[in-house]
Amino acid sequence: MRRIADLHAGEAKTDARDAAIIAEAARTLPHALRTLKLADEQIAELSMLCGFDDDLAAQTTQASNRIRGLLTQIHPALERVLGPRLDHPAVLDLLQRYPSPEKLASLGEKKLAAQTLQTCASSG
Repeated sequence: MRRIADLHAGEAKTDARDAAIIAEAARTLPHALRTLKLADEQIAELSMLCGFDDDLAAQTTQASNRIRGLLTQIHPALERVLGPRLDHPAVLDLLQRYPSPEKLASLGEKKLAAQTLQTCASSG
């Protein structure tokens, strides 16, 4: 596959680029790819893992939607600001530390900025 990848322009290695190269190789050079034979047990294990992954993704989406729904009921403007960024550690930290709009407002703009920067610095 490396030799096939070398035929394509670009240095960046990305999943999308790799997928496109493999798809093109399967289409134009089927003899360059080998077939994998998996036992039924391995297929069942992979299917189960994919199912777990799908379930976790669905639960994550449901939790995010529930939080956004609650934010919309409590403070629509706050939801418009924080809702699209719920996956960011700083947003989750703020919602845990200051669970109401009043507590968040009492923090003040400077302390809010400092708290957010501190969370961002410690998370990554």
